[in-house]
Parts: sequence; structure tokens; C-alpha cells
Amino acid sequence: MESDFSKFGRHAVMDIGSNTVRLMVADATASGGYKELHSSQVITRLGQKAHENGELLEEAMERTIAGVESLVLGAAHLKPFCISAAATHAARKAANGKRFAELFRKKLGFGLEIIPWETEAALSLRGAAMVVGNEKPIVLFDVGGGSTEFICRDANGKISSVGTELGVVRLAETYIHHVPLAQSEYEAMHTYLKAELGMTERQLNPARPFTLVGTAGTITSIAAMLYNIHPYNPAQVNNRVLLLKAVKELLDGVGKMTLPQRSKIPALQNGREDLIIPGIGLTIAAMEAFGVDVVTVSDAGLREGLLLAAIEGEIPCQAI
Repeated sequence: MESDFSKFGRHAVMDIGSNTVRLMVADATASGGYKELHSSQVITRLGQKAHENGELLEEAMERTIAGVESLVLGAAHLKPFCISAAATHAARKAANGKRFAELFRKKLGFGLEIIPWETEAALSLRGAAMVVGNEKPIVLFDVGGGSTEFICRDANGKISSVGTELGVVRLAETYIHHVPLAQSEYEAMHTYLKAELGMTERQLNPARPFTLVGTAGTITSIAAMLYNIHPYNPAQVNNRVLLLKAVKELLDGVGKMTLPQRSKIPALQNGREDLIIPGIGLTIAAMEAFGVDVVTVSDAGLREGLLLAAIEGEIPCQAI
């Protein structure tokens, strides 16, 4: 049954993206925050070929549901908790997204909410603000497998956002077909990104100065590789800065590698070997489009925003 659960209860939230499923379990605190108890993730690539077919593949849905089940089992020692699950671009755009949600509930016993991009953007900002604060003007970009959201918070706290189809899974499947990287393929992707992000920058038209902030697995992976952070530690990633020159050098180095060679990079999560190139390319193009040469990193994003919203009773949850 659906439950409002105590504001000061134990919550689990799941961010079910086009590439990765992320879980966090935490106890709410009287101060309005939370104490993290457990976090884990698994790459399931729900959005595999979805932009070509217009539907989620059966095997991708099955893989994702199995991945969710494994994450819940991994947190079973922390039950009971109230769980909330939110799916983003892949399920949002797919013609069979509702069927996926029905299969999800039938097999797992709790519901899945497919959230609009505007909600995704707002929750990502809410989560990232835990790292970068609520005071300074920022442009946040949340890099996903199927989409990337850009959110501007100006000096007066006014928020505007733009949703794009620039997800790293779609970019990889559309443009990057050879390993090591073929320069012609990268240049075609960069030309596309330059045009799309130029429009995004003009739509947001952020007042200067502002801080460009990146969140989600692409950005944190780049930070982990540049700063040689392994095993991965969010505290060592948060508020790190990525210099444009260093990111371009990383592209050159990783681009020359084969997939097996990339899989041996200690700071790169297995399953991201083919996605890191479009991810780096997107990061470079974002810096160029917004006219900055540095990005600040936030490990916190949508998942943490979901958790805060669940604690406040703003999204549905179910006790299990």
C-alpha cells in the first residue's frame, strides 16, 4: 500500500536512468536533512537503442528490473523503509514506458513514477545545491544516458531550465562507432553538440558571472579519472574543478585506447568504457558554449533531490 511515512522515518530512493540505476537509503533528521546509510548503483542501460526503436527493448527492461531487485536485496538489512522509484528519459520517451512501469510494479511489488524533465531538472538542482550551496549563481548540467538538463539559478534565486536530448547513450550509438576513437566521428558529434548547446545557452542566457556545475556519472567519472580517485569516494569528488585543458587532454588519452584498455582504468566504472568519449565531448562542448574554462563537480544530483522530496512527502513512497 502507498504510505505517507513519517517525515522522520527511513527512506530509500531509486533514480532509474537511461544507463544507470542508483539507490540510496537514509534516515531523515529533525533538521530537515538526512543521514545516509547505504548507497549503490548498477549499470543496466535501459535506454539501449530506444532512440532508434521508439521503445524500450524487452531485454533492457528485464535487465533493469533485475538490477533494481539486486539493489533492493543489497539493502535488505536496512528494512523496513519507504521506497520511491523515479524513471527519467528512457521511460519518459518510450512508447512502452507505461508497460515498463506496470512490469516493474508486478515483479518488484512497488511503484515506479516516470517523471517529466522539468521535475528531473528541479530535483537535480535541489540535490546539487547540497554540495555547491544556494547562494551563488550557477548553471547546472545533469548529464544522463538519454538526456541532459540545463538549469540556471541566478543571483536572485530565479530558476530557469532547458531540457535536451543530449544523452551519452544516444550520442554513443549515433556518432561513436569505432574504437580507438575515429577523429571524423568525434568531429561530427562535436559539430552537432556545438549547434545544440549554442541554442541551449541562448535560451538560458545566464547573467555573468556564474559557476558552471556538472552532476551525474559522466562528470564524476571524469573527475575521478583526472584526480585518480579510486575506489570512488563522493567526498573526494564534490567541489573538484575540471579545467577545459585537462578535459581535452583526457579525451586525447582515452580516445586512443581500446575498450579493454579503458576497462583497466581504475577510476572508470565498468560499463562506461564506450560512453566516456561522448561524455567528455559533451562536457567540453558545454564549457565552450557557455564560455567558461572550468566546471565544478557535484556528486549529488537527482537521487539526492529525490530523497529530500521523499522525506518532505512530496513524492509517493511505499513501505516495504
